[in-house]
Amino acid sequence: MSRRTRRALAALCLAAWVTGCGGPREPAVSLSPDDTLKAAQVLLTDRCLTRQGLTPPRPGGPPASTAVDHALFGTGRAELTLELPSGHVVGQHTDGCLAAAERRLYGDQRRWFRAVTLVNNLKSRAPREERAAYRELRAHGLTEARALLSASYNHH
Repeated sequence: MSRRTRRALAALCLAAWVTGCGGPREPAVSLSPDDTLKAAQVLLTDRCLTRQGLTPPRPGGPPASTAVDHALFGTGRAELTLELPSGHVVGQHTDGCLAAAERRLYGDQRRWFRAVTLVNNLKSRAPREERAAYRELRAHGLTEARALLSASYNHH
């Protein structure tokens, strides 16, 4: 998580603490779309790890245990793989808290994995249909993330 994201999350937590729990309020801090998606992903993965009795890792904190790594990233062989034109193979698990967070935010983890991998690695050379899928799924994710963070904020 970037320093900017950590500062934004800290400011959001501080705003929630200072204003109390008197009722629904808009957060005092406005996050960028990237930071909104990251914050929602952190919220979802933290909840998932906590449900399993595990402590979510934090930047600057102790290294994550093997149990936390497995719960967060999944285990075994990566179920989703994609070979890039360079020959490099990118893989991702469909189990684990991160995969669950992606499904919650983007709806279709397999389609999101393909689109985000191609767009992030090939940039403007990514196929047009993958760039369109990336924009569509990211917009969906942003809507979901805003709703999730708003509901979480209003419940504190």
